[in-house]
Amino acid sequence: MRPRAEFYMKGRPFRDQPYHLKAVGLPNVYLCNGVTIEDDPDYGKLITIEDIPGLHAAIGLHIVAKPDAMTGPELRFLRKELGLTQEALAQRLRVSVQTVANYEKGKTGMGAAETAVRALYMLHILPDEADASLIRSFADAIMVAQTDTKLPERSRRKIAGSWREAGRKAA
Repeated sequence: MRPRAEFYMKGRPFRDQPYHLKAVGLPNVYLCNGVTIEDDPDYGKLITIEDIPGLHAAIGLHIVAKPDAMTGPELRFLRKELGLTQEALAQRLRVSVQTVANYEKGKTGMGAAETAVRALYMLHILPDEADASLIRSFADAIMVAQTDTKLPERSRRKIAGSWREAGRKAA
């Protein structure tokens, strides 16, 4: 089981218990705030999540920045955030549609395709006017974090943190 990924909105009070968000198709997403839950007598439990696009961007950055291998559901999440079908992603990766389906089901390791998807997502979220050096630094950081297994876990987390920080600055 992967560790919990907890998301929160700055400046907001935290919930007593984080809300386990299952609707994004990932098993480990918890919201520490930014969510309200109401009981409606006619409709049952009503859940309201603030800033869904911002939450999805944060989840995507979390997936891209993490040093360990991407899971099938995480790939599916990024693909959907990119607005791509399995066929369109397969064309970009130069693999078959069945291969992408196998990646998403966890039947096949992604290898170099994983790094390409991470880079593709980072390019997707950068504003059009982003400086080329920023794009290069993202690509370099992705390559280092994915290929250098000798990096201590703390250093890999620091690299991941710098992506998130750079992503915030670019937006």
